[in-house]
Amino acid sequence: MEFRVLGPLEARDDTGRAAALGGPRPRTVLARLLAAPGATVSTDALIHALYGDRPPPSALPSLHAYVSHLRRALEPGRRPRSRQALLVSRPPGYLLETGRVDAIRFTELVDQAGRRPPGAALACLEEALGLWRGQPYAEFDDQPWAVAEVRRLNEARLVAVERHARALLALRRPDAVIATLEAETTAGPLRERLWCLLALSLYRTGRQAEALGVLRRAGRLLADQLGLDPGPELRALERDILHHAPSLDAAPAPGPGPGPDPSRELSRDRSPDRSPDRSPDPGPALGPAAPPRRECARRRSAAPRRAGEAGPEMSVRARTLCRWRHP
Repeated sequence: MEFRVLGPLEARDDTGRAAALGGPRPRTVLARLLAAPGATVSTDALIHALYGDRPPPSALPSLHAYVSHLRRALEPGRRPRSRQALLVSRPPGYLLETGRVDAIRFTELVDQAGRRPPGAALACLEEALGLWRGQPYAEFDDQPWAVAEVRRLNEARLVAVERHARALLALRRPDAVIATLEAETTAGPLRERLWCLLALSLYRTGRQAEALGVLRRAGRLLADQLGLDPGPELRALERDILHHAPSLDAAPAPGPGPGPDPSRELSRDRSPDRSPDRSPDPGPALGPAAPPRRECARRRSAAPRRAGEAGPEMSVRARTLCRWRHP
């Protein structure tokens, strides 16, 4: 049985047939279990998900009835009183023993994409984003037990969108990024990284004025809605676009290895506590610096003599340097 929570709740068998999960309350029980993958959910937590702070006296037997209904729907071939394989009783409550959940698969694909070169990463991310059918836990996204999980999944989707855009940029396909990023910045206008990727995509298609307009629109939105100035990433990208910085140009087509990210101007650490132009920390000093090494003129003149050339006589300056290096 495969479970889907990246949209309306569904459970489908291996033939693709949807399981009859029943009404809102058995669906709530199943969704509550799916929101805690690999964990036992107590009967108290399940009752609270069903009834809130004022459960009726019949809450516990009703919960048992909902669980029995779900077992029949999810394991139609299981014999009565046989071992539970999917929806398992485990004190102090119940555990759904499965990894076949679209949210789990989505997270795995996004993690894999972060470790692969652009072409392979793009395939992972397209499969991952294709799993989405709407708002996660769509029927329950305002329930207290679902809020944190919905927020986590929505954040993971935005990370996938950003990685997908980077992969397309790395593959020299900026035109394929623009429409998606325009929709995402409209839906989530306060996420600066999306604006930066959109501006970079426009710039790489020869639309410098539109790229600058995007960055300035993002700055106005941040000021109007949050009272904040644009972050260092937005400011640095605007400066680079104004000056046609070479780092903004598309990098050579990637080879078989992961290689450097051609969108490195967006991946550099530009957090508020670190300037984008700051050089890497050289680390702790290990004592006074050694004097600069100077090559001895005698060594420089040795090569032509070894090659059979006469070579000029060492100058006074060269002999001085040798004495300085070899007292």
